[in-house]
Amino acid sequence: MMNESRPGSYLLRVQVYDYLQTQMRIGKLEPGASISVNKMIKELGVSRTPLREALLLLQEQGFVTIQPQRGVKINVFTLDDVRDIYEILGGIESRIILSVFDKLDETRVARMKECNDGIEAALAAGDIARHNILNVKFHDAFLGLSSNERMIKYVNNLKMQLYDFPRRDFGRQWNNNNLEQHREFVKLVEAGNAIAAADYMRDVHWQFDPPDSFKIIS
Repeated sequence: MMNESRPGSYLLRVQVYDYLQTQMRIGKLEPGASISVNKMIKELGVSRTPLREALLLLQEQGFVTIQPQRGVKINVFTLDDVRDIYEILGGIESRIILSVFDKLDETRVARMKECNDGIEAALAAGDIARHNILNVKFHDAFLGLSSNERMIKYVNNLKMQLYDFPRRDFGRQWNNNNLEQHREFVKLVEAGNAIAAADYMRDVHWQFDPPDSFKIIS
């Protein structure tokens, strides 16, 4: 039960959001399931407003669909969704790389290399949650240089769908390829080739070409 006596509706909305996020991550709220808003209000012991605000945020992020008069549906994540997200991210990140390339200094390159070393260690340890976090941080090393806040927010929402609720493991081969592509991208950045780096990010790194055995593991 939530503590509705805490000061501020914002804090309560965060509590509700974090709770629902956790329930999706651990599989208590399964993809495709429909849930009753009234039932959640009773279970959580909160009023309708903070729950509605949390659900609206989850809907904006692509995790649920609010169905008027019918409750809330947990969205199903498919291979077609992965393909669409990859295409969008490839185009956006490529554009950002071109716009911020002059700011990609040694510090940023060192940060990407550090993230990649951490990704390699996480894969060796079988820690997919840490792998996913560091994977996002690798890209944030150059995305963080962009002043287009709306674009960055959109990118972050798409990546949450790829990696969270629950944290997904796309398989060892997929993850190892991701690691090697990061290394190749860093080489292109170090060589000072902005167009090649942007093209590589769009046409190779974010190219969705899974093997026949590829499955989404929730």
